[in-house]
Amino acid sequence: MTEMKEKTGSLGREAGKAMRWNAAAAGATLLSQFFQLIVLARWLSPAEFGLAATAISIAGFAQGLTDFGLTNALVQRVNIEEKAWATALWACLLGGVLLFAGLSAASPICERLLHLKGLTPLLCFAAFSLLWAGPASVFQADLQRRLSFSRLATAEIIAAVASLSAALGWALWRREAMALVAGQVALIAVRCISLGLVSPLRPAPRLRFSDLRPLASFGTYQMGERVLNYASGNLDRLLVARLLGAAAAGYYTVASQIALRPLALLAPFVFRTLFPLFARLQEEKERLAFSLIRTLSLLSLLSAGLYALLFGLASPLAHLVLGGGWGPTVPVLRVLTGVGFLWAVSTPLTSLTLALGRAGAGFWINVLALAMNGTAVLIGSRYGLKGVAWGMVVSVALSMPVDFILARRWVGIAPGRMLWAMGWAVPLAVLASLAMQTFGVRGSGFHFGLELGLKGILGCAVFAVAAWIFQRSRVREALAELHAKLPERFQRR
Repeated sequence: MTEMKEKTGSLGREAGKAMRWNAAAAGATLLSQFFQLIVLARWLSPAEFGLAATAISIAGFAQGLTDFGLTNALVQRVNIEEKAWATALWACLLGGVLLFAGLSAASPICERLLHLKGLTPLLCFAAFSLLWAGPASVFQADLQRRLSFSRLATAEIIAAVASLSAALGWALWRREAMALVAGQVALIAVRCISLGLVSPLRPAPRLRFSDLRPLASFGTYQMGERVLNYASGNLDRLLVARLLGAAAAGYYTVASQIALRPLALLAPFVFRTLFPLFARLQEEKERLAFSLIRTLSLLSLLSAGLYALLFGLASPLAHLVLGGGWGPTVPVLRVLTGVGFLWAVSTPLTSLTLALGRAGAGFWINVLALAMNGTAVLIGSRYGLKGVAWGMVVSVALSMPVDFILARRWVGIAPGRMLWAMGWAVPLAVLASLAMQTFGVRGSGFHFGLELGLKGILGCAVFAVAAWIFQRSRVREALAELHAKLPERFQRR
């Protein structure tokens, strides 16, 4: 056990360095999108937001096809020949060109099917992101495989700045829904260029699909899983647009964007860090299980704290950030914090599935999730936007036991132990949320900025005190885990 802890500690320091860089990249992307939301929510109507979000969601679905599922296979496999990297890059570029042409041609059909007038030009412009998405994924896979997270983070930060500049610049020129799409296209394009510049990968012009045969099985399942995962995560927005209209889609999209901000901050750097590191441990099941439980416990504390604040601050945050015309987002936002928390704490299970080469299992998990989410939204839409949000919460919660069962089979972790690691901080979050809600009733006369600050301080204080009183040992373990991932110069202080 001591030897395992020492090895895991060494790996943990490596993971800590990776997580710090990935956190910086995720933070830059988060701030970029947040500033876009603050400014454009005051310049665009909910209907315009709904149209742009629909176009971005459809293009994002197609982006999952551009790399043919190869990039994660390139990270997961131990030995990859140089010619496979070359073929993968050019195949992804070719796939992006074909998908760009196909989506551009299908844009009028999508507008008619969804009954959203004005969707065609937005979708045609969003399709330009497909030209860049595939090659960007290959460069990212190369950097992940080398554990060059500092270079990867640098490219992400540059892309985030470019996205913000493009969106706000377009909005200053013309205050229209196209500004949101311009920001997304700039994000993908600049990300591809930046990753290509910082990656040492310089493949020869080679395109022989026989080079990819060793990756075909994993890649096919992974492509299907990625598409299904994206579809299950965005199907609610598309169905809301189709069933309830563009304005309702705008309210729901903005609420889900805010609700999933903590997830957007946590999930990418957690996955990018854990996937290659778990892949290295795939033959050492005991160390892998030990690392997974430690990660889940730490992620539970971080996610519970963030989502407790988001739930308690939903009303003043929405008024302060979005303005007075976005009131319908508040109840939807509060419900969707449940979806964000459940997705955040389950992120390491996705890394585990891919690291063990179980792409087929991941594919069928996402088939189930897509079916459940679609059913939940169709039923929930009868009760309006809040009904859709509650449907998503129920759907995600009901699908999680499948992950528990598979984790037990693969690495021997009992479902109860995993459930405790993922949910031990939830009661603390509930206490903090109740305290902030009570303060909101008594302090309703405060200015929104002042109310936001006071309620935030109260929520943090209640969460911290409750954690120290009821879960002191867990908090100490989590703090020790965070401390171990700090740079060595900070650890010595």
